[in-house]
Amino acid sequence: MKTFFVKIFCLLAFILCFAAHVFADELNISSVVYDNSAATLVINSMDNEVFSMPSKPKLYVLQEENKAYFDINSAILRSPVQNLVVNSPAIKEITVSQFSTNPNVVRVVLSYNEGFNPYNIQLKKLNNTFFVNFRNPVLSNYYFQPVYSESGVGEHYESTVIQSPVLAMNNNILNQINSAFNMGGASDDKNYILSKKDLLLPTKFYIDNIVPKNSDVSITGIGSITLSKPIYLTNPNRVAYDVQNAVVNPSIRNKEITFNQSDTIKIGQFNRNTARIVITCSSPDRYIPVIFGDTQRLVFIDRNTSTQAPSAIKSALTSAYDEITDIKSHSMKLVFSKPIVYGIDRSNSSMDLLFYNVDKFQDVNLKSAFIFSGIKMMALRGGGAKLSIPTGTEDIFDIHVGSDAKTLRIKIKNSNLQLPEKQPETILPEPVIKRTDGKKYIVIDPGHGGSDCGATRNGIYEKNITLDISKRVETLLKNKGYVVKMTRNSDDTVSLQDRVEISEEFAPDIFVSIHVNSSNSETPQGLETHYYKDNSLKLAKTVHASLLNNVNANNRGLFRSKFYVINHTTAPAVLVEIGFISNPSERAQLVSESRKQATAKAIAEGIYDYFK
Repeated sequence: MKTFFVKIFCLLAFILCFAAHVFADELNISSVVYDNSAATLVINSMDNEVFSMPSKPKLYVLQEENKAYFDINSAILRSPVQNLVVNSPAIKEITVSQFSTNPNVVRVVLSYNEGFNPYNIQLKKLNNTFFVNFRNPVLSNYYFQPVYSESGVGEHYESTVIQSPVLAMNNNILNQINSAFNMGGASDDKNYILSKKDLLLPTKFYIDNIVPKNSDVSITGIGSITLSKPIYLTNPNRVAYDVQNAVVNPSIRNKEITFNQSDTIKIGQFNRNTARIVITCSSPDRYIPVIFGDTQRLVFIDRNTSTQAPSAIKSALTSAYDEITDIKSHSMKLVFSKPIVYGIDRSNSSMDLLFYNVDKFQDVNLKSAFIFSGIKMMALRGGGAKLSIPTGTEDIFDIHVGSDAKTLRIKIKNSNLQLPEKQPETILPEPVIKRTDGKKYIVIDPGHGGSDCGATRNGIYEKNITLDISKRVETLLKNKGYVVKMTRNSDDTVSLQDRVEISEEFAPDIFVSIHVNSSNSETPQGLETHYYKDNSLKLAKTVHASLLNNVNANNRGLFRSKFYVINHTTAPAVLVEIGFISNPSERAQLVSESRKQATAKAIAEGIYDYFK
């Protein structure tokens, strides 16, 4: 008998070892957490077996793109794709996604700010947990989750463990094993053993309620909702929305509910991890899906009859950023003062976002944020605002919302929108003037002048500030041996076209335009640098970095903008916004001797750095 149990033990040990080896072949990543206090990214796995991989993955650095990445091989991302935007001196964004399948590779991409040394990133592994430390204190971060996707967000799984009694076959071997563990004797007719099973639940949103009210209908659940592009069908006329990674409560599946007098809605389980909402009516495009800040409530409202605002909390658009990824994709980020309630109105010709509780958006310089032709933001009748993006038939939209419901990121892929024309340095026309003296020629453009006062507050004019600082820059540059041309030396009116012609005739190495920013609100403040052409990006980076190093002001960022003077000049050209005249505190600084000299010094040193 002793020999028998030794054999059984060896057999079980072999099976367990084999199973451990098999399951250790793939690492299941269950969560990605950012530790704000320690500036550390933590990538967790619930797998018990130690994963067989090197103690530290290799970090690859893409210097030209300001990105670094590392791969976790033989790994499966069981949590949603993570897209974290980090506000820090070092890291801008972190993306954790399933880079490939067969082989399974999870890739972690780190986008960092100019001037940060990516080799300061520390990678460590403890058992099945990876730690990425950035060594820099982090100010804040936003966790983004998809609320609308046309490209597909991939299957999302949540793991759980259940234990249940399973009827075992009544044979002598199992009886003896059960008897040894006091789980039933050989005389029992039936033998049960506890079976432990890992389950993967294909859901991140559980739909458990649907409530019609007047002309609207509300759908609520637990988790986070992600909508897909509407599907319009005929005979009968209806619209279908797929909710990705969602499971419907069986008690409400496929039950047709009448609302708005004669229209109907029903929710079915389209497949194991997709729910389908179908609204049947004569004009299905009249219904707009509205998503609330917690992403757990979805309301379809009738655009023709709904009059009550979905939210009483008023929000304002505080900033907007637009970043071109490549010729076929770009992303746009909108930041609001309060959590937003928004509708998604998607058609073949446009993507309209309806911000029902946003009552202020005019204060943001949308001209510099929305670089594509035709994109506009306007007031909604009855309150709120609408952002309208014209689209082509091949455009693919993904919309993510921050965990605070105050930040919205819109990604457009395969875009047919009119992108800024590429103007590589190699195809720019040769300067009219050929110089052999080895000196650098620079045009300084003081914004506005004469009858064009520019921004004005409390008797202070933008035109006077820009001229003063431009003359200081001129002096600093000439002292270094640069040849400088000013587009105006006094309080004269000079048109935008005249400024361009002055520059083209002078044929400078670079063109720098100096302006003061303004807003309808007193809140915005800080520094911006704008460029347009590819050959101007390096100049924009060096000048903006110098401004941040020399002037004690907020960093509002680097923008690609269609300002006339930097769009139509041949030389590398930038436009700097040196502060907000509309902000009382910054206005007082802008007219001070110390701020004007610091700004001039910063611009001059940025130019020195550019030519180095």
